[in-house]
Amino acid sequence: MAILSRIRFIEDLFIRMAWVIENVVNVETEFPRASYPKTIIWVIVEGKRTIEVNGSLHDVQAGDIVIIPPQTARILLPSAPASGPFHYYSIGCDIKIGSLNFTELYNLPLRTRIADRSAFEEISQLTGKLLVQSLKVIKALNALDQPHLIVSSVNTDETVALLAVNASFHDWFARFLEMMRCYLPAEPQEIDPRISKLCTYMQMNLDRRLTMPDLAQYLYVSESHLRLLFRKAMGVPPSEYLRQLRLQHAKDLLVNTSYSLKEIAELSGFETLNHFSRVFSTYESVPAIQYRKRYYGSIQV
Repeated sequence: MAILSRIRFIEDLFIRMAWVIENVVNVETEFPRASYPKTIIWVIVEGKRTIEVNGSLHDVQAGDIVIIPPQTARILLPSAPASGPFHYYSIGCDIKIGSLNFTELYNLPLRTRIADRSAFEEISQLTGKLLVQSLKVIKALNALDQPHLIVSSVNTDETVALLAVNASFHDWFARFLEMMRCYLPAEPQEIDPRISKLCTYMQMNLDRRLTMPDLAQYLYVSESHLRLLFRKAMGVPPSEYLRQLRLQHAKDLLVNTSYSLKEIAELSGFETLNHFSRVFSTYESVPAIQYRKRYYGSIQV
């Protein structure tokens, strides 16, 4: 008898692939500053470049794995002419335990040089197969080369095919973690269960106007004690964490739906459209409407 439902990890784990893309960019190509609501994993097959992540420069090259957490600003810088093309796979995904990001809980490094060449070749090949499988499904849905198309319903055969892609991504991620195992801690970061519970509550109620008294009352603690507990566990005040959740949700809606800015502001819990526009421009350095025009249907990853 194997009753996995009694294991909280299995119950809380959420894995979903948003995209898999193969990119080959020339030395002059530069991606502007951007942050995405997804975890982004690069498997670098050929070439080398310099990327700026949260203000720090990192040299990356063939044989490296790059992991960029959600809401993390990055820039791909141009390279010297002799560098040659930069060839990599990009996988965008949601990987969470409850409402907490997997990459941060397990301290996945930003850049990892994979010493086991055969393991790296295997994950590269598996990524290529995952891309081919995904493209086949996209083609069957008549969504190939239609980046602005939103598919709202699928038939039974398409459901089976999409579930197969999701299963393949689960297999890919398990093999990926197996390859990364020697670079990871023995156990994930321990989070106060009260704070974990509150993070889930925030995530599930983004469309509501949550105040500090509301959050403190939810945990039956004082506001000052909540601030202390939250900063100790998450490194930021609860108000900032909630703001980042709202922005993350808003960016997801901007890129993947046709909702109006007013609807997105409401669904993300901002008080007014003006408030949403002001906060978005401040944190993303670009207006929400421009963010949508730049990335809707065509993500530079």
